Amino acid sequence: MSEITSLRNMVTELSSARLCDHLNLRHVNLYDYMEDIHDSISAFAALDFHCNIITEENLPEIDIDPQLLKQALINLLKNAYEAMDKSGTVTIRVSSENDVVLIAVTDYGGGLDPAFADSIFEPFITSKNGGSGLGLVITKQIVESHHGTIHCDSRPGDGCTFTLTLPLTQS
Repeated sequence: MSEITSLRNMVTELSSARLCDHLNLRHVNLYDYMEDIHDSISAFAALDFHCNIITEENLPEIDIDPQLLKQALINLLKNAYEAMDKSGTVTIRVSSENDVVLIAVTDYGGGLDPAFADSIFEPFITSKNGGSGLGLVITKQIVESHHGTIHCDSRPGDGCTFTLTLPLTQS
């Protein structure tokens, strides 16, 4: 049963990756959007796991597919939650530069094993027991479908920061 559940989860994740082919774009207020993300985190957060969201003043509105980008951010937060053994504080910083928005998710879960650092965005590569190796692949696909980029800065022994760079408008 465990194997069947694992395979079903993998198929579900692979299917959701195909959703990036069509974006349901909306013009979004980032303050309201990040509040929604914060509320969603409480669904899986333990009593001693917290998310601190820091938004710079005067953030512009952005054109995104709110559901898909939410999935990408929840994937990153779920990874942080697991990396930090379900306790601690993860920080999300939202800022803007020129015509892009930067969303940086920082955890203190010990960082990536250097053996995995160069391949974390490849399918089926995982260091987690029971992990499918698809969460970061899907996250990257979602970000790239928004004409954005994702970058990981691993601090071995400390944690990771995943930074999403997203254009304000989709053309």
